[in-house]
Amino acid sequence: MARTPEERVLVAVCEECGREYFFQEGMPDGLACDRCGNQVFRTFEADTAPDEVDEEFREETERDLAPDDPEGDVVDGDIRDLKRI
Repeated sequence: MARTPEERVLVAVCEECGREYFFQEGMPDGLACDRCGNQVFRTFEADTAPDEVDEEFREETERDLAPDDPEGDVVDGDIRDLKRI
């Protein structure tokens, strides 16, 4: 499935130290790594929109907030405590 430009970001990785830079629009000319000063980068485009892997990770790791869910151990007091944070 093709992604729209809003769902993609240009990633530039410094080949010397591995520092990553992210750009919505093209990479600026003369970019130098602020960590090591290198000017050689490996670039690629990455998706920013969630995909199946992101959704599965969230399902597996997010806290269950349904107090009536038989599989969870959440009680009403837990939810009230989270709202105070």
